[in-house]
Amino acid sequence: MIAGSGPMVLGSWPRGLRWPALAVAAAAVGLWALGGFAGTVSPELRARLAAEAEAQAIVAEHLAFTGDVGVPEEREVQVASGETLAMALNKAGANPSEANALLNSVSNIFDGRRLRRDQILKVYFESNGAEARLTGLAFRSEPGAAITVNRTFDGQFRARQVMMPLTFEVARIAARVEKSLYDSAIAGGATEKEVRQLADIFAYDIDFQRDIHPGDALELVFERFRDDEGRTVKTENLLFVSLDARGAAKSFYRFKREGEATADWYDANGKSARKFLMKTPINGARLSSGFGLRRHPILGYSALHKGTDFAAPTGTPIMAAGDGVVVKAGYNGGYGNYVRIRHSDGYETAYAHMSRFGRGVRPGVRVSQQQVIGYVGSTGRSTGPHLHYEVLLRGQQINPMRLRVPTGRNLSATELAAFKIERDRIDALRVAHQREAELRGAPRGQAIVTAASAVPSDGAIRGGFR
Repeated sequence: MIAGSGPMVLGSWPRGLRWPALAVAAAAVGLWALGGFAGTVSPELRARLAAEAEAQAIVAEHLAFTGDVGVPEEREVQVASGETLAMALNKAGANPSEANALLNSVSNIFDGRRLRRDQILKVYFESNGAEARLTGLAFRSEPGAAITVNRTFDGQFRARQVMMPLTFEVARIAARVEKSLYDSAIAGGATEKEVRQLADIFAYDIDFQRDIHPGDALELVFERFRDDEGRTVKTENLLFVSLDARGAAKSFYRFKREGEATADWYDANGKSARKFLMKTPINGARLSSGFGLRRHPILGYSALHKGTDFAAPTGTPIMAAGDGVVVKAGYNGGYGNYVRIRHSDGYETAYAHMSRFGRGVRPGVRVSQQQVIGYVGSTGRSTGPHLHYEVLLRGQQINPMRLRVPTGRNLSATELAAFKIERDRIDALRVAHQREAELRGAPRGQAIVTAASAVPSDGAIRGGFR
């Protein structure tokens, strides 16, 4: 035993070091026997110990070079739908007790139930042919982060999460719509965040179910962070959006007024994208019935349909089409759960068949444009979940899809000058991207990145060793 270190248990050593360690120990005993270490023993005992030590050293040396050392082995596992980390380790062939020890080391930095379908895990073993001993694990826990688990010299598992350095850049997507606007934007490299923003910006002008068709063009310019493998970890500001629907192109730039808490959107001339009333007060809906004469699906006779129906799943948020005051909020016969909002200039909007009302929505309450006032349902005379949306002008229903209303507040002369500087900066980025795309011969729809603004962030390690 070495002083202050506790007993040396050979079985706790990694296999590849056990027999070399024994050889060293035997050699040390031999040195002691031969007089290399101080001690008071008789010449006869010293000679006998030296002979025994030499014999042990020969055996240990032989075992060190011919014994079972173990061969490293890597097994790759693809995660199936609903599979947990424990199930994946079992699929890889890990011993249950060793797998449990590894899972315990990971549990404080990762929930083993959060694996994603088709995610790749690398499981490491040490094999001697007859059995495989679990020695480690490595996988991407999330974009920009990796978890590694290793067995240390004491036989225990140690886990750590490594946060990869991120690269900031401005990305541009220029694509043609194929199946849907959403699919084309996502395929080009955008995230759901950018698609939702695009829907909000164009909600005043475009019915996304009727106005968008295959072959239409979209363009997005946005800020994002990439990890070391080139995957988008997170996105920041959307800077520019453009839609060309059958030749009717509209483009808007992000600009934040001085003193304002949030940015807004303006066309190239500085006119606000925001309209007095939204054309579509719900995202992701399908236009199921338009304004005009139709056969009523329940009553069975033809009648004037005085609004527009948007089919959507129950619980889909419904937004106020414009700033105003709630004048009705409650059950209203065939309309079911119903909200009516009074706006300026004689306009009102109505929302029917809701499953429930938004928080705090009641008569007399002032609401702002895009505030959630309720959720899609099928209350009242309804054949399925949808929003019935009406626009009234001085008490008479008008067609929401043909609505022509004023824009929001425009920029002052000073603000317009500042906006033009920002617009020109964004356009310069767009031109740089376009030139790079042309040089690469990149196909339309591919996200082209200009790295002029690239700023790497610091990586970090959580858990385990640093």
